[in-house]
Amino acid sequence: MSHWHYDHTGGLYKILQGIENKILIICHESAQFERFFRRTDEIKFRDLIGKTRREMLPMLSSSKIINQEPINVKKIKDLGGEVIFSKINYELLNLDSLKVIVSGEIPRNYDIEDFNSFYLLQDDVIKNDRILDDKCLIFEYENNVVLLTGCCHSGIMNTLDYIKSITDKPISHIIGGFHMANASNQRIKKTIEYLKSFQKYENPLYLFPLHCSGEKFLFELIKANGPDLKAFNMSVGTVFNF
Repeated sequence: MSHWHYDHTGGLYKILQGIENKILIICHESAQFERFFRRTDEIKFRDLIGKTRREMLPMLSSSKIINQEPINVKKIKDLGGEVIFSKINYELLNLDSLKVIVSGEIPRNYDIEDFNSFYLLQDDVIKNDRILDDKCLIFEYENNVVLLTGCCHSGIMNTLDYIKSITDKPISHIIGGFHMANASNQRIKKTIEYLKSFQKYENPLYLFPLHCSGEKFLFELIKANGPDLKAFNMSVGTVFNF
């Protein structure tokens, strides 16, 4: 599971109902917390942090915020699944020509990629959710790496630094969410500069931003296209042949 948010996990139980084989569910221990999401700009960060769940009830009942239940391990077991909580890399496949790795917890080193717009309930108190369960899939081939992100809540710069710490292969493609929809102009500029310079690679870095990447970020990426960087519009219905 890339992270325990309803737009990424909402179909899990239905999928398990339709599959007879035993399925391994790999996720971070943060999936065990109840999450909260603001649904109106009336609610500010300070209105939620430090509150108990009981104090949240009026905002929940008015739908100014919504909640997401923690992962239901018993239900998954009843449906034939098995949950593994992991903070470290998990190797799914290891062949001579291909490794497939689920990332572990990604260190946060770039202050510009921090955020405070998500919330979780821990010890009956609402806390800032840094989404430590943010994961990605790393496909390591003989000569290159293809990265598949979920939302990239960790930040793409943090994520790429992390991946470069576990493989010396150049990253050739990044496909998925970049979580830049609400990014500042400064962050967009810094991110594009980073993407153009974080590695020495004789071929272009191919980028396929989708989901939470944001139209403004996509526009600036495409504008920055050059010999080192090639970005594509991943609108629904677009087909790419590799």
